[in-house]
Amino acid sequence: MMTEQSIKLLILEHDESDLELLLYQLKKGALDFIPTIVETKDEFRAALTESKFDIILSDYSLPGFDGVSAFNIKQEVCPDVPFIIVSGTIGEENAVELIKNGVTDYAIKDKLFTVIPKIKRAIKEANERNEKMIAEEKLRKSERQLTEAQKISKIGSWEIGQKGELIACSDELYRILDLPLNAPLSYDIFLEFVHPDDKGIVLKAQDQAINNGMADVALFRIISKKGTEKHIEGRGSVKQKGNTISFIGTCQDISEKIQAEKQLVQYSLQIAKEREEHQRMLVRASIESQERERHEIGRELHDNINQILAVTKAYIEASTQEEDMRDELLDRSIKNLQMAINEIRKISKSLVPPVMDKNGLIDSVQDLIENIRLVNPFAISFNYEKEHLRNVSSQQQLALYRIVQEQFNNIIKHAQAHNVNIELIEKNNFIDLNIQDDGKGFDPKERRKGVGLSNILSRIELFDGKLEVISSKGHGCTLKVHVPKVSKELA
Repeated sequence: MMTEQSIKLLILEHDESDLELLLYQLKKGALDFIPTIVETKDEFRAALTESKFDIILSDYSLPGFDGVSAFNIKQEVCPDVPFIIVSGTIGEENAVELIKNGVTDYAIKDKLFTVIPKIKRAIKEANERNEKMIAEEKLRKSERQLTEAQKISKIGSWEIGQKGELIACSDELYRILDLPLNAPLSYDIFLEFVHPDDKGIVLKAQDQAINNGMADVALFRIISKKGTEKHIEGRGSVKQKGNTISFIGTCQDISEKIQAEKQLVQYSLQIAKEREEHQRMLVRASIESQERERHEIGRELHDNINQILAVTKAYIEASTQEEDMRDELLDRSIKNLQMAINEIRKISKSLVPPVMDKNGLIDSVQDLIENIRLVNPFAISFNYEKEHLRNVSSQQQLALYRIVQEQFNNIIKHAQAHNVNIELIEKNNFIDLNIQDDGKGFDPKERRKGVGLSNILSRIELFDGKLEVISSKGHGCTLKVHVPKVSKELA
């Protein structure tokens, strides 16, 4: 019965009597084996090609074929498989010569009892060779992986003796120094590459290793063979084996890391500078907006309400002197006062924010649209999702309302539009506000610094939102606002 321990045995033998005696001897020795028997060259080559064997037993003399030719074929197909010649005609001198050329062993047919120990010894030696080859291959693979890892991480390893002589050094250290792999290297030679201003750091680390057995991480610079300045992170310790002391350690090229840190500092300074400039711009925009509103209020008070009140004052003064016109003048005065009250309410309504908790964003925008429709000729459409926008915080609703109000001011003053479309929706916990007009358009690069857009941008940035302005001359303008939704319970 075939088991995992069974020896797969290939036997090359043409003589039936000799084969019978050989098999009898193998069974007598309680050898667990599975035989494959061939007689010719073609059968032998085919068997080697089709199957894998643990050992081969071959006669020395065969019709039209011999053991030496069989061994050569075996070397081509499976060189690691043991090959034992079993013959009654081979002489001692020929046998020794065959073993010198690589044959594993030989046995005399008159002494077949020696075959089993020779088979066991050959298989044992083959297994040991195979295990050694596997171990060596693993070691080579590990060394290749270590070399590749050192190359990727730019870490070179080294070992030096007490007198500074080089005991071992990885290829990566040569690459860091820009040296050819066969160049002489020692501790003194390495010191020549260290930047003059940093030699003290390396010598201090050396003293630490000698006194404490371990050195602190040393950061220093080198000037490579090509004249390149590199930043190095060095580590070292003492290695003691019996009475022999050496020093081992690593040198890592961290130049890219240092350069990246410098760039990061520069970027941070640049970002801080841009943020400061942006804050100044927002403050300027806020001040300019306040000044503009004050100017508008002053103009309305002076040119409109002040004139109405001045005329009313004249009517009242005249009514005290003209008794026959007193009723008419008082009636005109009352009408003028009501007109002044209405104008003041209009100004107040534009300044005082709508009560979002009471009216809501949608209702407030609709009121704004109705007021604009009374005095402006363009058509306004408003698409919205009222249910999804009910839970938005009052602060965010007010900000969105002011953005709509500000953009309408821009459209009224600059766009000369015929149609305005407003879309206000909530999706995936974000609010999108899109305001599109078919006016004369503008170049966003030229107008981005305007007070109106700056006010809008400052309100959006309070909620970590984004603003996109799509416009060109003659093709209207689309304002896209995208902000994370702030719910009432989170406000």
